[in-house]
Amino acid sequence: MNKLKMALVAALALPSFHVLAEDAPEAKSDYSISYNIGLFSQYIFRGYTQTHQDPALQGGIDIEHSSGFYAGAWASNISWLRENGWMAYKNGGSLELDLYAGYASEIGETGISYDVGVLQYLYPGEVATGFAKANTTEVHASLGYGWFDTAVHVVTSKDAWTWGDGGFQADGSEYDSARGSTYYELNAEIPVGELVGHKFLSGVSAKFHAGYQHFAGASNNQDSYGDWLVGLNKSFDNGIDMGYFYTGTDVRRGDGAFWSDRNGTYLGDPNHTFYLTKTF
Repeated sequence: MNKLKMALVAALALPSFHVLAEDAPEAKSDYSISYNIGLFSQYIFRGYTQTHQDPALQGGIDIEHSSGFYAGAWASNISWLRENGWMAYKNGGSLELDLYAGYASEIGETGISYDVGVLQYLYPGEVATGFAKANTTEVHASLGYGWFDTAVHVVTSKDAWTWGDGGFQADGSEYDSARGSTYYELNAEIPVGELVGHKFLSGVSAKFHAGYQHFAGASNNQDSYGDWLVGLNKSFDNGIDMGYFYTGTDVRRGDGAFWSDRNGTYLGDPNHTFYLTKTF
């Protein structure tokens, strides 16, 4: 998901207190805060559409300390929990709210950045009988250098996006715990504009991503899959970004995958997504 790139760039400094003296210098805050809002033609998370190929309105807030500690919240509309033929929630299930915190810094002057943190996915609503909770807790660790970064995300909760304890299989047996499910990813962001040096391509970057989602537990492992992304992004000086990405998975129709045909579409098929975002 784009909200999971934890390298925070603060756009607005928090107000600082001033000494009650007419000529006292202004104190600089160690904290900074930024806001973001975006309109996407659909919400893609790890290769799968979360909004049934319908538009998504997303937004969040990030707070960062000069020491490297950060925290934030992010939200988006979703539909996958309450689609026809897939009613994992009796009611609600139309919102994803993510809360996260961590620490990001650099190893000396090597140019190697790192990030460790925790993220809580929340899906307000009432879970239907026979389904595990969608709420999921993950911890992550990442390394980055130059154009590239890699990360590992590990589920620490028993449930993960309706996989895990509380869910029941067709034969009536309970699914295994999803704790230990792991997502591996490798990303690249290449500054095409800088490399080409053409004014028209200023602020343009190419994005590449490959990931693999492994679900822990014998009853969950059959739904493990890989995903990929290629895209282009254009950044403007006023905090606006616009772009496009093409995504897909290695899951195919008819192979018994967990996310299969619903409402005449297949959530794992390749998808085109366009977006416009603004950071304040």
